[in-house]
This record gives sequence, C-alpha cells and structure tokens, in this order.
Amino acid sequence: MKQTLQNRFPRWWLLLAFVLNFAIAAAALLPYMIRDGGLLLVAADFDAEQLSYNMLCNNAIKSGEVLWNWRIDIGSDFVSSFSFYTLGSPFFWLSFLFPASAFPYLVGWIYMLKYAVAGLTSFAYFRRSASEKSALLGSVLYAFSGFSCINVVFYHFHDVIALFPLLMLGLDKRMQEGKKAPFLFAVTINALVNYYFFIGEVFFLVFYYITRYLFGGEDARPGADLRKNARKIPACILEGCLGVGMAGVLFIPSIAAVLNNPRVSDHISLSQLTFDWPNYLQMLRALFFPAENMFNFSAVVHDNWYSIAAYLPLVGVCLVLAYLLRWKWDWLHVLLVGLFLVAASPVSNSLFVMFTSEPYRRWYYMLVFLLVLATIKVLDHLQDYPWRAGCGISAAVIAAITLYLYVKRDTIVYRKYWLVVLTLIAIGGVVLLFAALGGVRRLRLRRPMAALTACTALVAALTTGFTVGTYQRAYTQTIGLTTTEIYGDVIHSGDGLPDALPYRYYFWEPYSNRGMAAYLPDRTSFLSTLSPSIFTLYDALGDERHAITPAGPEGTNELLSVGYYIRNNSDWPDEIYTSFSNGHEQINVYQDSHALPIGFCYDTYMTRSEFDEIDPAERAHSMLKTLVVADEDEATVSTILRHYDAALDGKISQENKYADMDKRREACTDVFDYGTDYFYSEITSGSEQYAFFSVPYDKAWSATVNGESAEILNINGLMAVKVNAGKNCIRFHYSPTPLWCGIGVSAISILLTAIYLLAGRRSRKSKKEVL
Repeated sequence: MKQTLQNRFPRWWLLLAFVLNFAIAAAALLPYMIRDGGLLLVAADFDAEQLSYNMLCNNAIKSGEVLWNWRIDIGSDFVSSFSFYTLGSPFFWLSFLFPASAFPYLVGWIYMLKYAVAGLTSFAYFRRSASEKSALLGSVLYAFSGFSCINVVFYHFHDVIALFPLLMLGLDKRMQEGKKAPFLFAVTINALVNYYFFIGEVFFLVFYYITRYLFGGEDARPGADLRKNARKIPACILEGCLGVGMAGVLFIPSIAAVLNNPRVSDHISLSQLTFDWPNYLQMLRALFFPAENMFNFSAVVHDNWYSIAAYLPLVGVCLVLAYLLRWKWDWLHVLLVGLFLVAASPVSNSLFVMFTSEPYRRWYYMLVFLLVLATIKVLDHLQDYPWRAGCGISAAVIAAITLYLYVKRDTIVYRKYWLVVLTLIAIGGVVLLFAALGGVRRLRLRRPMAALTACTALVAALTTGFTVGTYQRAYTQTIGLTTTEIYGDVIHSGDGLPDALPYRYYFWEPYSNRGMAAYLPDRTSFLSTLSPSIFTLYDALGDERHAITPAGPEGTNELLSVGYYIRNNSDWPDEIYTSFSNGHEQINVYQDSHALPIGFCYDTYMTRSEFDEIDPAERAHSMLKTLVVADEDEATVSTILRHYDAALDGKISQENKYADMDKRREACTDVFDYGTDYFYSEITSGSEQYAFFSVPYDKAWSATVNGESAEILNINGLMAVKVNAGKNCIRFHYSPTPLWCGIGVSAISILLTAIYLLAGRRSRKSKKEVL
C-alpha cells in the first residue's frame, strides 16, 4: 500500500501544478470576463486577429474550404495562411468542438488552460532537476513570466510557451534514459504548433545539446560525456527528422509559403553587430522589472511590438545572479552566459527569429525557462550559493535604472506613475524574497517555500491582471470604444450579410478583420501570412503592403471587384442597400451599381516596363484600362491583343474610370461558381481576348477554357487566360503541391516512426533475454 502511494504521489504534484496555474490565470482573467458578460477582450491584435482568425478557421474547416479560401483577403491558401496561428494548435481544435460564434466566450477559459498546461509541462521538466516544491514554484515562474505577461495580447504565442517544455523533457529522456518516443512526439507537436517558433527552438536545442551533453560533464569524467553523447547525435538527428516529417502536413506548405513571403525575406544585415543604448536599457528592464503593455511603455521607449520581457514574478533574477556568482561554469552557467551574449547582438538574436531584420525578442520564453531552472536549483541548495549577494545586486541594478530614468525623465519617461509602481513591485519582490529565505532572522518562516510560492502566485495574478487591464485601457482610450463595443464592432459588423462572390465587400477599416469574423469575402485584411502574390500586387500599385491591406490608389476597389461598401456612417455617395446594428451603432451597406464581377476581358495590353513609368496614383486606373503583362509575355499576347494607344483608347485617368469599366463589362462573367479547389466563370466575348481574374496568382492553379488547357499569365500578381470569340467556359483548378507533399511526408514518416520504435523495442527486449 505504501509503495502504491509513493508511485502515485508524483501524479498529485503534476495535478497540483496544473490546478495552481489554472487558478492563478483565473484570478487574473475572470474579473474582466465577469465584467464583460463572459467575454475576454484584451486589446489591439488580440481583438483584431485572434478572434477573427479562430472564427474564420472554425467556419472554413466546417464548410470544407481548406485548400483555397475566398474569405482570406482576395483569396489565399488556407493552410499556409493559418498554420502560424491556429491549425497546429491543440487548443484551437478544442474550440473547434463549438460553433465559431462561441469563440469570444471560450477564449478566456482556453487561455487559462494554456497557462495550466505551461505549468504542467514545465513542472514535469523541472522536477527532474529539483525538489517538488521548488519545481512547483518554477512552474508558476515560467507560466507567468514577464514574457507571458507582455504577450498576453498574442494569444497564439501561449501555445508555444505551453508546449515548449515537452521538447526539453523529450530530449532529456532520450539522452538520459534512452527513451525515443517522448522526443519524437515532442518534436512533432512543436513543429505542428508553430513552424516559426520551432525553427528558433531547433537552434536552442542545438546549443542545449552541445553545452549539456557534449561539454557539460555532469555525470562523468571530463571527456567521457563528449565521447558517449557524440555517438547519439545521428540518432537524435534521425528522430528529429522523423518528428518534423510527421508534422509535414503543416510544416512543408508553411515553409514553402514563407520562402516567398516578402515580410520574412527581409533578412538582417551582418553589419548590425550592436543595438543602440535604449535597446540595452530595455533588455535590463526586461529582466529586473515586471512586464508592461507594448502599446504604452512607462519609460525608455513609448511603444514597440518586439516582446522584450523576461521578468520572473517576485523573484526576478536575484537567484539567477546567485547561480552565476558561484562561478561554477557548469552547462547551465555557460548556456545562460551564451544566451545573454546572443541577446546582445542583432545578428545573433536573429538566429531565433528566422534571420529577419526586425529585432524581435520572441524567443525569450526559452531564456526564461533557463532562468527558472537556475532559480530553483539555487532554492534547493541555498547554502551553496551567494543568494544574499544576488538580492543585493538586483536591488542595486533596479535602483540604478530607476535613478537613471529619473534623471532623464523629461525625454524617456512616459508614464511616471506606472514607472513608480513597477519599481515598487520589483524592489518589493527582492525584499520579500530576502525575508522569505531567512535574510531577516526575526522573520524566518516555518515553511518558506510555501510562503514564497503563495506570494509568487499572488504577484503573478496581479501582474498578469494589471497588464490585461492596461492593454484594455490603452486600446479603448485610443479608439474611443468600450471592450463590449469593440466586440460588437469586430464580431457583429458583418452579421447576416450574404456571400457576395463574384463581388467582394469592403469594410471601412481593415485592421479589425470584420470580414473574417463574419466569414465574408472582404477585399482587405490584417494578416501577413497571405498569398505572396497579394504583396506583389500592391508593390506594383506603388502602395506597399506589410501586415494590413492598404487602400491602394484610386480604382483599386473597382479593379478588385468590390461590389458592397460597409460603413459605420452615412458618408457614402450610393444609396443604402441595407442597414443593421452591431450592438452599439448602425452599420450601413452600400451597393456599387457600377461594380465589375471577378472576371472581365481586355482587347489591349501594355508591358510591365511601361506600367512602371506611370504615376502610382494612376496605376489602378491603368489596370482597368488595359491588360498589364510581364515583358516576357508580350510576344504571347501581342498575337491576340493590340498594344494600348492613348489616342485610340483614351488616356488613363480617374475621369475615364467609369467608361473603362463599361468597356470591361462588355465581356465579363455571366455565371460564377467556386469551391475550395476551383472556380468557374462563363464569359461571352465578341473576339479573341484575355480574361482577367482578380485572384492571386499561384503555381498551384491550372486552367482550362472550353475543356482545353490554357496558359495562365501572371498579371501583377493576379491571373489572366486567353478566351475565344463566343461563349467561354473557364475553369481554374487549385492543387497545392506543397500540401500534398506534406501529407505524403507525414504518412511515410508515421509509418517509419512506427517501424523505428517497434524495432527499438524488440532490440531492447532481445538484449534483456540475452542477459
């Protein structure tokens, strides 16, 4: 009986880690959910992206539109667009069990679950190196670190935070116990959850492996670990490849799309060796002060979205300093120092963010993980570490930073009151830690770890809750709406509107993704993982697209077949088509009686070189006037189309816009049908022409005209095919090769993994029988 209880006891600690972290998250988030009737609305990207993305994905999968999706901007590949945000997340699939409209009410509870899972997985790792009590405290420090706090606005980041410890645990089990399956499946899970973060995690695991298992020298004579563990490198690489292979269904199409996405192809320059002084000051604040909201920092910078935060609730880096001050130079000491050096340079920092030029610190959750490990190691062996010195140095650094900011307050302090609060929390944490560990003899506690864990949990709940609150206040004050009004604006501004294809909707402002939430074909979006051809289009029009769809020059809406304009006011020239309330204001829908459907023909052309010479303000008009073809395609189209002549065809100008549209309407789509892997258009033409479709060009598209294969031309990122005189039945078929390759690789990898694991099991069984 006693042995049974001992075997079950660790499970109770796991349960306690899960429940404790769930309770802390509930304490932080429930007050806002109760106030807003069950909703959790944080601010900015959370409200605009996370709600609409999850709702769109829910609707898309349930409707079967999982290849090409017409509700993502002007159309995009579904898998590569959302594998970064939702599709690999087990938390998304949990929400998938409910209607899409329920997500705003589910998201708070799922958030609590993410924190709880982060606590559970990190506890499972920390328990291997520390006592249960210290590991429990470590789970709270990791789950509610400053990185988690500042990124509460990025809901999908917390999937990565929750599941990353499985990678570390899996590798340790592989190296220390010879267990292959945990590492294999941890790789698969993390590669599925988010390919972008996973690539950074691979670099981190390489550093971890080298420092701990090749040169760590933990359990053997110098050099013994190197020889023993170096022999395991091929097996680890093989198992890692099998794990990535099993995730191929999402990983391969995502990487294929990323390679063509201009946002991530803007790589860092190797000459960027150092940050400026504000960056280094912000890094110090990230370690010693609680996190803030990225909308409105209290000091140093007013705002940025680089996720610079790594504070451990209450304890800060006091015990990390104690660990480093011992000068033990074990693997953890070396790796921590190495990561601090990596963080200090833009070039090395970019290793963890796919070498992009933006100085993101979105890998700090891995640094936090090691900070927590060092902290709990010190807690278990206080007598061996100079923890008092660590507390003293931490207090001195906090005081020095605060004094510096006070001296420079007129230029770099933006919220004096909040800076004072953060300083008091940081200093108060040092004092409480010092007292709890016996620094003040009269205050020595009978159960210091229980008291420290309770205080840490309280600080974690308060800092997370306050950060949510400051995000909400900053955002609501910026846009002048309450949280519930923001909900109505994002979720209900497209309620009940029908599918408009072959026309598109245009909402009055693209940031909120109202069209995605309503599952409508909206011309605009706030999403950066779109079809690369959409970026090509706006580059051609002279209006660069980054994360949000620009308005484009005059004529862009007409070119892209916008038929309905949705506004929250009546300042529009057309008559109101319909109107309704989104909960706090009237929404008016206007129909453009001049709108062109997707699919219309041209009998003239100009080359891209000629197009580039046109004033950007008139480029959309020029695309309405004539077909703009790549220079290399001129020989092909010139046999059918006449070169554009301003004297014969009229000049390119806004004044001629409606005349040009009337000309396009002479041969345009009469019948339109679409699905997730095709679209069909019937066009009657008086002569051989080229039919243009405002659908992003992709090599996965193929086309037939009247049953015969047709060449697709790339028209500034959109598509065109030759049509004949008379009726033309035009069919485009979408077959994404990277996705099919990914599915095939996943299937083969699953089979190979099963064989690999079974072979290993039989080998171990045979060895036991021999012994």
